[in-house]
Amino acid sequence: MTTFDYGPVEFYAIGFDGDHPGPSVLKAIDDLVKSRIVNLLDLVFVRRTEDGELSIVEFADSEAGDMLALELSGLAGEEDIEGLAAELPPGSSAAILVVELVWAKQFSQALFNAGGTVIGRETVPAPVVNLFLSENEN
Repeated sequence: MTTFDYGPVEFYAIGFDGDHPGPSVLKAIDDLVKSRIVNLLDLVFVRRTEDGELSIVEFADSEAGDMLALELSGLAGEEDIEGLAAELPPGSSAAILVVELVWAKQFSQALFNAGGTVIGRETVPAPVVNLFLSENEN
């Protein structure tokens, strides 16, 4: 029987108008970590200047670097970051968030040990779900 050290890992690129996400987003991330829903592995901020240049700041090196503990700082490589930020418009920024899905660790182990694997996955963003439900209330 195989035991996993980590559950599934997901990379998110979360876009913002302006320079940075603000403290409420960092608090929301911290709340997820404290509730053990996710493990924060890495966090990177990117900004695209008006002339199209991309700047990258590791969270650990930022002013807020002591607000959250990162499990595997540096996990998001430059190629990952540039790929996720490719569509970032000039004058905006993004947080590249790398999280372990703690809730899925045991499920992933059970699937693996049973010879199973996830063969498809689809994410529907919360605004889309909520809009659909509000428009289709009975």
